[in-house]
Amino acid sequence: MIVRILTATSLLLAAPAAIAAPTKPKPVSAVVITNSRDVPATDVAIGANGQTVRLAKPLGAKAQATLRLPKMAGCMVVVAAVFEDEATSEPSELDVCKDRTIRLTD
Repeated sequence: MIVRILTATSLLLAAPAAIAAPTKPKPVSAVVITNSRDVPATDVAIGANGQTVRLAKPLGAKAQATLRLPKMAGCMVVVAAVFEDEATSEPSELDVCKDRTIRLTD
């Protein structure tokens, strides 16, 4: 009987270690930006942790580019774009840990 109690107690004490909390997602260092529009994007800006990074060149229609991000503590970024036809994208907040591709669409 004592053996059973000791065994059950040891299993209960070991359970929290086996059921570990989910690990934090690893911060992303770069994202792929895809312009799905038929119009070039003249300015693409991504804000993270109070810092803003921009594409160095315009992003052509149906083109892709990789943009390095500043060191981030989390996964949320804000993306904004201006297009050649003077259209602008609404600043949107995205989780780049879930999807590292940012798509600019109509």
